[in-house]
Amino acid sequence: MSVVAIPQMGNDLFRKYMKSKYTQSLKRSGADVKWIELNDTEKAVEEALRCDAMLLPGGADVNPALYGQKAEEKCGSPNWLRDAAEPEMLKAFLNEKKPVFAICRGIQILNVSFGGTLLQDIKDKQQCRHMDFLSRAGSIHSVAVEKNTKLFDIFQSDCEKVNSMHHQAIDKVGKGLIVSARSTDGYVEALELANYPFCMGVQWHPEHMSRKNEKQQKLFDVFVQNCR
Repeated sequence: MSVVAIPQMGNDLFRKYMKSKYTQSLKRSGADVKWIELNDTEKAVEEALRCDAMLLPGGADVNPALYGQKAEEKCGSPNWLRDAAEPEMLKAFLNEKKPVFAICRGIQILNVSFGGTLLQDIKDKQQCRHMDFLSRAGSIHSVAVEKNTKLFDIFQSDCEKVNSMHHQAIDKVGKGLIVSARSTDGYVEALELANYPFCMGVQWHPEHMSRKNEKQQKLFDVFVQNCR
């Protein structure tokens, strides 16, 4: 059975619930999960690399210092451990050509790691509703999927309904990354790393939809298939 490394998100009741959604989605795909403690970045990288793949999960806003900006008023407090460890873990996995799946904050870390930037708050600018935490298992808004991408191959569709729960978004796309989906109001909703076996990021939360939505579960299925 494949083992997927996930950076530790925390162990309070709320985060245990959020973590369970990733675990359940991956178990349905036939993979186990190894939560990686982040107190020591070097040790975290070493422990994670013993796994077959890595999933970068959602969470706190990325520190704007990582993409050369100062925090704006509506930018949330960063998670210092994750901001230090996750870019190094990502670099190590990509050097080993191991599969990476990035979700919400994860796609933002992916983008920033390739020199991209983020919009620190889109709530006053977005033209359609992107966030509905109470309906996170349902479909909140549409995304247009680009043809000739891995995401299109998975969905076999150029339009899907998703449940993005974010107030930040990708601005400048990092070098070597391909946009594979956008929201109807133009925000990047999915990225892929060009010329790489499997490195994909989505801005929405498939782990909340996957139990009842076959296409969202298929994202995890294909990710795990690439572990073998």
